[in-house]
Amino acid sequence: MPAMTAVQRTSVESSQPTLLQRIAKKDKAAVTGCIHQYGRFIWALARKFTASHEEAEAATQEIFMDIWRYAQRTDVLAPPDDHLVSLIARRRLFKYRL
Repeated sequence: MPAMTAVQRTSVESSQPTLLQRIAKKDKAAVTGCIHQYGRFIWALARKFTASHEEAEAATQEIFMDIWRYAQRTDVLAPPDDHLVSLIARRRLFKYRL
């Protein structure tokens, strides 16, 4: 079977909405899915970048709020959700490192 071209991959990938696109459409199952999929990763980053358990909790909540806000602006050509979530988390946590 021949390899798919970038255009073919894009059309196949865009046939199903991403998790962030589903969140933007107010899909409650997508919100829960996002927490299940990225919660441990975000919590681990928050614990690494913060000085206390309380700061990590606050940072985790802020990150998820940033994800919900960003989801409203997600377009079809956005990078994969994993990259976006990681970028959003790291940007939010940068302030805790200062």
